[in-house]
This record gives sequence, structure tokens and C-alpha cells, in this order.
Amino acid sequence: MAIYTRTGDAGTTALFTGQRVSKTHPRVEAYGTLDELNAALSLCVCAAKNPQHRQLLENIQLQLFWFSAELANESEQPTPEQRYISSEEIAALETAIDTAMGRVPPLRSFILPGRSEAASRLHFARTLARRAERRLVELSTGISVRHVLMRYINRLSDCLYALARAEDHDAHQNDIIQKVSERYLAAIRRSANREPTMSLSFQELHQLTRAAVARAEEIQVPVVICIVDANGTQTVTWRMPDALLVSSELAPKKAWTAVAMKTATHELTSAVQPGAALYGLESHMQGKVVTFGGGYALWREGLLLGGLGISGGSVEQDMDIAETAIAAINVRTHQ
Repeated sequence: MAIYTRTGDAGTTALFTGQRVSKTHPRVEAYGTLDELNAALSLCVCAAKNPQHRQLLENIQLQLFWFSAELANESEQPTPEQRYISSEEIAALETAIDTAMGRVPPLRSFILPGRSEAASRLHFARTLARRAERRLVELSTGISVRHVLMRYINRLSDCLYALARAEDHDAHQNDIIQKVSERYLAAIRRSANREPTMSLSFQELHQLTRAAVARAEEIQVPVVICIVDANGTQTVTWRMPDALLVSSELAPKKAWTAVAMKTATHELTSAVQPGAALYGLESHMQGKVVTFGGGYALWREGLLLGGLGISGGSVEQDMDIAETAIAAINVRTHQ
């Protein structure tokens, strides 16, 4: 059976009642835009990674069929046997919005629309939802449109925005996990091809600690000094009198971070800013990673020996104390 009827060749189309109207009629423009939106949502379903998002989007696609059918009917109220949009569907959209926005950090500036394929497609669908809303408002100036439809299409664009934010957030977190895992596996492979890892001798640990204390006393800044081995295990922790209590938490984290990331902590500052490669690392690691100065990886002959963390003064003072102490023994801060 042919799908073409030739009845629309003159630029008209039929409503459910059989009445023929121009294809540019506001009613046709409105449900035609909903059709565009529905097609765009199919792409969103295919690209979305979150299974709850996919199920929600498929439900919305069905609801858009009901929506379009209502607009294609000249009757002001849906018939009893007809499926139609109600406050129940709006409540489901609002629940989805609250759930998605509760999982992402707040924004303090405008963002580009989408950094993952799923988010990009959702943002595109959002713009179609906004256009459908404009068409519906235009239609309502000439005919009666149920207010619940206006509320639904307005909430739908908000929902698509929230889902886009959540998909982008998940994609970014997964990217961080992948990058950290790749670094870890690469380090394991390098270690497998090397001689046993060297470590700091007892004399070097003692000298490193004494040099740090001497410099801290010289500039009159009480600090906590922490040294970890190449596996991140603490080997020395020294708290000078009057050092801030919080420093007992920060110094070990700085030392551990330096070993875990194989770099000085102050070099991570720019990498965790919004849009940078490791944005979100701190929150993903639940506070275990420190990205401000005072932590240094200790290297010798290309081998990681451990890490040094200093905390108690300003970032600049902590770095000064650490660098002075490192200069007292035969190690480098870079591979």
C-alpha cells in the first residue's frame, strides 16, 4: 500500500475532524514542531548513558503523541477514550528535574550546551521544546488551549536541560576515572619493567624532616611534616608545637596526592579548574586529593621514592619549607 495520498499536494492537510487547513496553520505548526521534538528525542534515547533517563525520554515520546493528537483535534477537551497530558505527567517531569539537578554542582556562569553527545542532543531537543512552546502560545491566541499543555511544554524544556547537565556530569566523572586508571595502569606497567623501587633511607628521612623543621623555625611558621613512601604509606609524620590542627589532616593528603598523581600539588591547581582535564577530581576523590601547594613527589634516577607534604602556613610558606627541605638531600621533584 502506498504511503502517499496526493491530498496534500496543494499545501493543505487534514485535521482529525477531516477539516482541511493550510500546512502553515498555527495548529499544524504547533503539532509539527512537536513531531520535530519527538524525532530529536529518539536520538537522545540512543545517546543517553543513564538507563533512567532513557526510560523517561521514551515515556515523554509517547506523551508527545497524545499532545499532538490533542492539537490536531478541534475539540477543546479530549474525549474520554483519548490519552491526554495531565498534572500527573507534569509531576513526573518535576521529579526528574529535581533528581537530575541534585546530582550536579551549581552553576555560577553560562555554559556551552553540551560536552558529551548525549548532553548535546538533549540541549538540541530543549531548544525544540522551547520553539514548540512558542508555537503553542501563538496558537492559544486564536483558539482555546488547555493550560495544562502550556505547563507541560514549559516544564519539558526544563527537564531536558536538567538531563543534559546530568549526562554531562556523568560523562565528565567517567572521563576522570578513565584518565586516573590509565595513569595507574601505565605506572604499573613501567614498574614491572624496572628494578625494584628505591626508597629513602632512614638517614634521608631524618635529614629531610630536620631541614623542614629548621626552615619552619627560621620563618616562624609551625607546621606538620609528612613523608610517605612510593605506595603512599606514611613513614614520617611530625607536628611542630602550635601547628594548626587541620594541618595534621592536610600534610598527609598533600604527600599522598603528590605520590598518587606523580606531581607537585601546586601543579594540579590549573588542571582541576572548570573546563580543565581534571575538573571534578577533588569531589570525586571525596577530599582525599589536595590541589594547592605544599606537596611534592620525590624522584631519583627516574624512580619515585615517595612524597613530602607540608602544611601550617600560607601556600607560599608551605612550598618554601618543602623546597628547602628537599634541597638538603639528593632527590628531584620531577621525574
